[in-house]
Amino acid sequence: MAVAFFIPDQATLLREAEQKEQQILRLRESQWRFLATVVLETLRQYSPCLPKTGRRSGKYRKPSQ
Repeated sequence: MAVAFFIPDQATLLREAEQKEQQILRLRESQWRFLATVVLETLRQYSPCLPKTGRRSGKYRKPSQ
């Protein structure tokens, strides 16, 4: 009794490897995003107030000379 094995060609193997790699990279990126979100939300929760970005309001501006 003969047994035949399917051996995929190189293009198929490369395509499958790239798909697996992209899936791993997407998962890793989503895990890092989640971790960064948790850290930032924790910092926001426990810090009294973070300095605002952008221009200051007029009453704190130095008078022009």
